[in-house]
Amino acid sequence: MNFFRILILCLLPFSVFAELPLEYKKIIKKYKFPSNSFTFAVKNLTNTAEPLIIHNEKKLFNSASLIKIISTYIAIDKLGPQFKWKSDFLYNGKVVNGTLKGDLIFKGRGDATFTIAKLEDSIRKIQRKGIKKIKGNLILDLSYFAMNSKEKNFDNDPMRAYNVLPHPIVIQSNTMNFVFSIEKNNFKIESNPELDNIEIQNNVKLTKGRCIDWRSKLNYGTEKNNFKTIIIFGGKYSRNCGVKEFDLSVLEENEYFYRIFKKLWNTNGGEFDGNLDVSYIDQSDSKILYSHISRPLSEIVRDINKYSLNLMARNTMLTVLAEDTDSLVLETSLNQYVHQWFEKKDLIHEGLFFENGAGLSRKSFLTSEQLLLLMEKIYYDPLMPEILASFPISGIDGTLKRRMNYSSFKKSGHFKTGSMREVNSIAGFLLDKNKDMKIFIFIINDIKAKESHNFQEALISEAFK
Repeated sequence: MNFFRILILCLLPFSVFAELPLEYKKIIKKYKFPSNSFTFAVKNLTNTAEPLIIHNEKKLFNSASLIKIISTYIAIDKLGPQFKWKSDFLYNGKVVNGTLKGDLIFKGRGDATFTIAKLEDSIRKIQRKGIKKIKGNLILDLSYFAMNSKEKNFDNDPMRAYNVLPHPIVIQSNTMNFVFSIEKNNFKIESNPELDNIEIQNNVKLTKGRCIDWRSKLNYGTEKNNFKTIIIFGGKYSRNCGVKEFDLSVLEENEYFYRIFKKLWNTNGGEFDGNLDVSYIDQSDSKILYSHISRPLSEIVRDINKYSLNLMARNTMLTVLAEDTDSLVLETSLNQYVHQWFEKKDLIHEGLFFENGAGLSRKSFLTSEQLLLLMEKIYYDPLMPEILASFPISGIDGTLKRRMNYSSFKKSGHFKTGSMREVNSIAGFLLDKNKDMKIFIFIINDIKAKESHNFQEALISEAFK
């Protein structure tokens, strides 16, 4: 342990090791979670004489999506708030009388905000340059990232949007939107986008009763039949559910982009019937046609944190590796990179494990002490407003839109949340009733973790006083 980390530990108030205040003890006793199953911290940044309140600060916990606080801060720190993702459309061969006698190349660089609408706009701009017919193939240049794992092994639901894996080329978050409705007493399923090679098999049975946890009552899967992908929906759907929407990852990323590109190119007046090719060799020396530029990182971190977007967070951390190192851009390289970054910031990182930028992991661990010191670093950073504004506001937006609506601290907290099976967490900045700014952290790892919301809010209410 170096001098600076020893100094940080020495500067922590003695209450790190002291008894918790009686008010907090009463709350803990009321909610009856095992004492070793959770950690929490409250630190007053305005009144530094106020004792630090902290529990289980050195125990390692899985914090789920609180990892995104680390990811977005590192990204802002290393890339800068003005950073924008660039996606290039290039070509080889030559253009003769509106016909590209060669291949169209798309080089993606991890822009997870790239949508179907943005692809269509790019296609129209390319066609306005005089290219209507493509005689070659579509080549996807995947060289920006290395070949990351394609195995979706987090849980048993690989088609869910939160499980989409990082990829240098993204279109519509690499998911399809399915709209469920009831029309003339029949259950109806529509997909967006509609693609020629996608077929929906509807085996869902309509039921009566309340519309509760409707997603869990559906089942879905895919089958391949020649060149078609059949999406099979089964299970039950209550008539009282009305219209619902569900995003699912159906096609492999490269095929999905190719199918959408082909449809949009042809429906916008062009001709393309070529094949899909994939290259891991940089094609940037080909002739440029058009470049799409994303929104700045300062805006994208708001999407990541307010709505806890996993793919965007994972792609962002891989972009940091691509832009800041010469090493292979792999998620397996992230833990070492994050430890080195913590070291440079003189932050404690012993025991910290960082598997991916989203926190979608059973292997990722940190302590509340590590997170507390990181959040202090954020608060005193000149770019603090960019991070703080990205956190959901209590009772107002993002993942907190339907929580804390009737709490004493509604609108007074900016909190990032995290949840997965047996993990629930919240951390952020709270402006208390005296207008003092406080850091609040809570993480629980317990079989009943999802039932801890009232416990969390009771602790926050006490901190707000």
